[in-house]
Amino acid sequence: MEIFLKILEMLKWPLAIVVIVVFFIIFFRRPIAAFIERLKGIKYRGGELQSDPQPQELAEIKVRSVEKVLQALDSPVLLDTEKAIRDFLAKEGIATAEDKEKVLIRHLAAAQLNLAFSHIDFQIYQGQLKILEFLNSNPSAPKMIAMDVYNRAVTAYPEVLKNYPFEKYLGFLATRNLILEHEETLSITPLGREFLAFLVRTARNAVYRVG
Repeated sequence: MEIFLKILEMLKWPLAIVVIVVFFIIFFRRPIAAFIERLKGIKYRGGELQSDPQPQELAEIKVRSVEKVLQALDSPVLLDTEKAIRDFLAKEGIATAEDKEKVLIRHLAAAQLNLAFSHIDFQIYQGQLKILEFLNSNPSAPKMIAMDVYNRAVTAYPEVLKNYPFEKYLGFLATRNLILEHEETLSITPLGREFLAFLVRTARNAVYRVG
């Protein structure tokens, strides 16, 4: 019994200390949390301790993104073309970043437009082109004119258009924003006029088309 009492006497102070510590943590939990937050970055002479990893710098992310885009389009021929563009800009005295951006964006827009027109030129039927040319000379025309063109095309090329109804035939021009469909009439769009100009510039308006 005496030994047991001595053991309790030994445990009394540690237990009291534990109770005090628990009470201190509960009562001062907010100041302690703020203090720990400040400890996440401790500066000392010659360096700094960081408990949490820092996020990537924005500049580093941008550099990696630029490199990734450039590498995806990397080739010797492309690099030669890129050099020719740089030489052209230097020859024309286009030196500032702002002027280069204006010129290159304009040329990129023209290149994308020409690419889109090339795809349309590869797909468009002869009759569809006739409809577009007619609308270019007439601000507004009845849909029946387009229907007449379609019927003549079906007669001339039955195998080509046997599974291609008038709605899709005319819809090709509308979905590519070359014409606008109204209730009873049709009209050409600025893009449609530009497409016709593209055909003239590239001498693609030939008689080899079908449909």
